[in-house]
Amino acid sequence: MKIDLYLDCEWQLNQNIFLIGWAYSTKQKGQLFHRTIGKKFFRRILLKVTGRIFFYGPDIGMLEKFYKMNIRKKFNCVNLIKVFRDTLPGLKSYKLKDLEIKFGIVRKSQRYKTNIFKIFSDWHKPWYRKEILKYNMDDVINLILIKQRLFKAYHITVKYLNSVRLR
Repeated sequence: MKIDLYLDCEWQLNQNIFLIGWAYSTKQKGQLFHRTIGKKFFRRILLKVTGRIFFYGPDIGMLEKFYKMNIRKKFNCVNLIKVFRDTLPGLKSYKLKDLEIKFGIVRKSQRYKTNIFKIFSDWHKPWYRKEILKYNMDDVINLILIKQRLFKAYHITVKYLNSVRLR
């Protein structure tokens, strides 16, 4: 069985990543921040990947810049926003929070869905950090759940995924 990786990053306005949420499944998951955000820790996560890397938005590009590595050259990377736009054309919004509502997924942490820019200022306040960690993990897990529901309902094929992979 292939092992896929799901990623969600949080970064500051200067594009410096300070938090990476990752998961192979809804049960196997974690986060990199502070001392664990170094390249060697990220490489350990990549070592297990035998399938695809799924993300939403510019995260792979940001990670490639942050770690100075070409992730898309070695891995089959799929930006799920492209898949959602192709599969569900005409939606008013493709924001993750709106897709969560469409697919009936309830988020544990709502705090930053209305003001995403507050994340990087709150990150430096230890009393808010737990909420940011919860928010980021919700993004990763909900991305898995939405993807699973979409792929099942719309019979997304391997051929299609190969056609939308980042090059």
